[in-house]
Amino acid sequence: MDKQNFHVKVKEIAAKNPRLFALESDNRADDEMIKDVERYYDIILPDFYRDFVCHYGGGYFGCVIVYSCDGKGLFYIRDNAIKKWISEKLFLPVVDFETGDFLGFEIKEGVCQDIVSLYSHEEEDVYELGMDFYEALLKYGLQDNG
Repeated sequence: MDKQNFHVKVKEIAAKNPRLFALESDNRADDEMIKDVERYYDIILPDFYRDFVCHYGGGYFGCVIVYSCDGKGLFYIRDNAIKKWISEKLFLPVVDFETGDFLGFEIKEGVCQDIVSLYSHEEEDVYELGMDFYEALLKYGLQDNG
């Protein structure tokens, strides 16, 4: 899904159900905030995630929490995603279901992949979902399956 269609869809959903967006959120990211996160984890973030944090910030997004790049925010990724764990799993969690499971990106040669994967805490394994970040946010965060 391209970013323009995603933003339009989010506006439509927000107009129908504004409570999905009524909870706390972090500030929008700028390029320097994103670069700081990339330097810290020694990775390159995918464009989908970069666009999201620049446009929405992070925090509660419908039914999920999306980690932000806002160093002063409650949902700052560096405060929620342990560097050593990420290095071991080669997986960057960016969406927290608050169940122990996460959506995020597999890391290959220091680059986060565009396709979203699920980390299952029960299996302690990562499974590719075959969808991009916007599609995953609509499906899981905004429960829009149509």
